[in-house]
Amino acid sequence: MKIQIKFSKEEAEGFKNFCKLKPPELNEENFYKQIFFAGCNVMTEQIQAMVEAHKKAETEKTEKTEDVKEDEQVQN
Repeated sequence: MKIQIKFSKEEAEGFKNFCKLKPPELNEENFYKQIFFAGCNVMTEQIQAMVEAHKKAETEKTEKTEDVKEDEQVQN
């Protein structure tokens, strides 16, 4: 698979500067792959954290709703 990315002028310059940090033992292809997969891993972690936060919020919301219903039943 081949991936092509369009950078703005500033982004391209930043990426070129970043690539100067490439370890000499890595060829360019493997360096680019590592950058890509590192980014994928970070995005996956961020999405997992968002899903967990959403689950927690929904659980808390459900618990509060159940507490309100119980309070209403006790009052009636």
